[in-house]
Amino acid sequence: MIWGNKKRVYADYASTTLLNREVARHMRYAERTYIANPSSIYKEGVDAHVFLEHERERVARLLSVRSHEIYFTSGGTEANATIISGVINSRIKKGIVPRDIHVITSIIEHSSVLETIRTFEKQGIRVTYIIPHTDGIVRVEDVTKAVRPETVLISIMYVNNEIGTIQPISKIGGIVRKMRAETMSEYPVLHSDASQAPLWLDCSLEGLRIDALTLDAHKMEGPRGIGAMVVKSHVLWEPLMVGGGQEFGKRPTTESLSLIAGFTEALAHAVHDRERRVEKVRKVRDTLVSLTKNIPDIVINGSLVYRLPNNLNVSLLTLSDAELAILIFDKHGVACSTKSSCLKGEEESYTVKSLGGDPRCARTTLRFSFGPHSTMSDIRRIATVLARLSEQKNK
Repeated sequence: MIWGNKKRVYADYASTTLLNREVARHMRYAERTYIANPSSIYKEGVDAHVFLEHERERVARLLSVRSHEIYFTSGGTEANATIISGVINSRIKKGIVPRDIHVITSIIEHSSVLETIRTFEKQGIRVTYIIPHTDGIVRVEDVTKAVRPETVLISIMYVNNEIGTIQPISKIGGIVRKMRAETMSEYPVLHSDASQAPLWLDCSLEGLRIDALTLDAHKMEGPRGIGAMVVKSHVLWEPLMVGGGQEFGKRPTTESLSLIAGFTEALAHAVHDRERRVEKVRKVRDTLVSLTKNIPDIVINGSLVYRLPNNLNVSLLTLSDAELAILIFDKHGVACSTKSSCLKGEEESYTVKSLGGDPRCARTTLRFSFGPHSTMSDIRRIATVLARLSEQKNK
């Protein structure tokens, strides 16, 4: 692909995607047309509010929920923190002491989920951390066995951001619904961070059987700085911030209509063109899988069956420094990553470490993630650099 002014290979779509042209066009339309604060009561403000609610309704239809269950945020991190904190704080507000509150999550969640939960854990809430199997997938029975009478929240990601493995959210959701029906309780609430999913997987809440969902525009060819949380109306939760009545009083700050327009248009494109995109990108990724089979000392991390079609995470066991390898790729015109882009200063991937196996895997991870603009030529260049890295260490 042509990226910038040079023929570069962009293989870091899991970190951020390239802005879709139609999305950019819709954002420019919103910026030029709706100039007023949507909370203002004069004509321009009312027009802006009508547009805001129109975009919210579009998102609701795409996700098969009601429009008042959509809340726009600054991104996935805020959405995760808001949902998790909101559910826990609603119980604390009702007088439940922290030690009588239980939360279930996995140890391969995004750091915004884990760090938020750990903050509450320090205050005394009980947490069960589910360990995935060696294929990078959490087992349904491990989650359901961990449920207690005091469990208020289960937060399991839809897709892992590092190794791309798809978690059995719908199956977990079906069992959680049955548990709630049997106990006549609204708990536990089931939340899933689906930030990596929309370009590749159906994210409708009814299909996933969940109560709350996190999305982030820049992971689906939308703009940075805008995300959304979907929270079903039966869920009790407290806002993370106070000070305004925007977003139904749950997320105060003046809404950015151009960013919201970008989010909505990106989600629409993600949904409507998904089948063709998946087929094209899977062929590209699978070609790289085939080429890596001839390279010594490479381990593929996570399942190749239950995995996003655009992700390949490998460990080159002979590497002494994975970040140096990223710089070597960069020198050869390839942009890729090691670990999550949100992890700075970490020497190893906690996700890959959780899979067990050779301890070198967690220190030598390389993540390649592709998108609609990725080509077979890109794959050949990546494979060539991988082979050279392996040869240098095996001489």
